[in-house]
Amino acid sequence: MNNNKGWGRVMAHLGKSWAGRAFGTNTGNLAISFSKDEEELEGVVRFQDEQYGIVVYNVTGTFKDGIHITGETATVIEGVVFGDLTVDAILTPEGSLKGEWTTTVGSGGPFIAHPHGGSKTLNASTSDVEIEQFYTRTHTLGALNLDREAVLSLIEIVKKDFNSGGRLIITYRNGGSEVTKYGADFEAAIDGLDELNYLKLFIQEPDEFGVNKMVIIELVEHGVSKIVVQGVREIWVEGKARVLLDELNKRRRNLVTNFKKHGVSLTQLAFFAMLVVIVDIQSFWKRAGFVVVFVITIRIIEWLHMSYIPNATIRMSKGKQSLHSKYGVSVVSWLATIIGALVNSYLAYLLIPK
Repeated sequence: MNNNKGWGRVMAHLGKSWAGRAFGTNTGNLAISFSKDEEELEGVVRFQDEQYGIVVYNVTGTFKDGIHITGETATVIEGVVFGDLTVDAILTPEGSLKGEWTTTVGSGGPFIAHPHGGSKTLNASTSDVEIEQFYTRTHTLGALNLDREAVLSLIEIVKKDFNSGGRLIITYRNGGSEVTKYGADFEAAIDGLDELNYLKLFIQEPDEFGVNKMVIIELVEHGVSKIVVQGVREIWVEGKARVLLDELNKRRRNLVTNFKKHGVSLTQLAFFAMLVVIVDIQSFWKRAGFVVVFVITIRIIEWLHMSYIPNATIRMSKGKQSLHSKYGVSVVSWLATIIGALVNSYLAYLLIPK
């Protein structure tokens, strides 16, 4: 019996070092260091408040059925009252601390922390805390026209909400093979770049529940450009995706393919127009010939857009963008479509009895 009691005391160590994140009225990174980590707890809580910076609390408490901690702040900022801190938490079967924090001034919210260092926690396993909810938001982008200033502005918006540990990685193609660099290195080499036909921005960092939050923006000259935002906080995922989408929508290029953003393609609109017209063509062979010419015309227009009209133009050189560079692609897109429509309209005019 005595041996069992001694073994129980050894396993009751909570662990010296913890790190995580706090949410609620104040949000930020959290670090907990215990000098005593058995049934009686004593240590320091450091909270990196997004508004006031680092706030330090000297705390004491107990580790029995749960974790209960109270403490006073050691940080003094003129004109700011932090209040006394109370923390109530549980040790999850996976080995993480999860609970609520409150202060005497009314602030509070949830938090989660994970063990760091060599200490083992009670009932800890190699797996992390289970993900309660996981959110991903994806937006497909239309045709875009970005200059150097637009790219630099996009980089700053992507990096916002991420700490310095979440390093931005940029992959680009400048006519040849793909090159991957950290964001700072890309910006340092920006003067040597001209027009890019591929650009990808990627950033991630650990979030709560051991899951990384991340942002991916992929801009493709010929293909589908998209935004992907992922995280465990729905409000952050939705907000980040909306901010990025609004920023890129400012750079939208006016092409015929923009119909796709409403769920209707050029081919579908043209096919509907063909159905309206074809009923007035009486001869079967004339109707068949009209359909063949119609389909060929639509395919030629689609081929021109896919082969020669870029979906994303990314111009990194200095200087003001020329009118041809700014509007030339849009003019070609609409001109090709209008010519195709005129050809089909004239053919229908010839085939419909007068």
